[in-house]
Amino acid sequence: MTGPSTDQQIYSEGPMASPLTRTKVRTTGERYMRPRVVEDEIDYVLTLPPAERRRRGRLQDPGAKDYLRSETLVHLLRLDIRQGGSGDPYMATLIRRCQANLNGTILSSVPQAVQLRKDILQEFSVFFAENLAAEADAIDFFECRFNAAFSSLRIEKYNQHMRRQGRVSSKSADDQQVAIDREGAARTGTTVAAWKPQRGEDRVYLRQVVAFLKTLPSDQQAAIVCCRVMDMTQREAAERLGVDERTIRNLLTRADEMLARIKESA
Repeated sequence: MTGPSTDQQIYSEGPMASPLTRTKVRTTGERYMRPRVVEDEIDYVLTLPPAERRRRGRLQDPGAKDYLRSETLVHLLRLDIRQGGSGDPYMATLIRRCQANLNGTILSSVPQAVQLRKDILQEFSVFFAENLAAEADAIDFFECRFNAAFSSLRIEKYNQHMRRQGRVSSKSADDQQVAIDREGAARTGTTVAAWKPQRGEDRVYLRQVVAFLKTLPSDQQAAIVCCRVMDMTQREAAERLGVDERTIRNLLTRADEMLARIKESA
């Protein structure tokens, strides 16, 4: 859905979206504010049972009746983690939406288009995960402009790629129309990805995981993105990365063993 219907807006008193606290303009103290339509959608979806929230959180088709905006999914993700959950399915849905966006905007005629899409998705995954693991209000921006943040990074990386190819940066499919909002997306992060938080893990632990993953080889990073963030099966990950399932299994085993050692020492 694109927002609660009229009858949905008239609901009894219940859970409401927690206010954002991150400062947008230091000189005035102005804080980030969600668009009203996002605020209303969050307020409505919080009245639903958790199982129904998760069902809606899996929807990918913007035309679906119960489709939730990506900014709403960010709120549900951080709320679930705060309550000791795993963030499922919200994290995986957000990443898959980004992947679908890349498939539609980085055209197949672009040199090395497949690899470029992978690199952008992987970089944004860690950018988002680092903010999720950071101080409490670091993710506020994404509750306001998740799509703008992703579009900004995608366009920046696309243009850099085209310059490296020695080509003039002809815009990808939707870049002529998209309103580029670069605010909050200037950080690019490093090309790694983090495990989605497991049940009961806190922000301190998440920060340790993100920092540690920066030391992993790129093949392990890619395997983690596919299987731990995007919820791919080992077979799907193997096909995506062009290796066999045994290689994926071995990469994940080594990475999981290292993660377990971090958890024991946390």
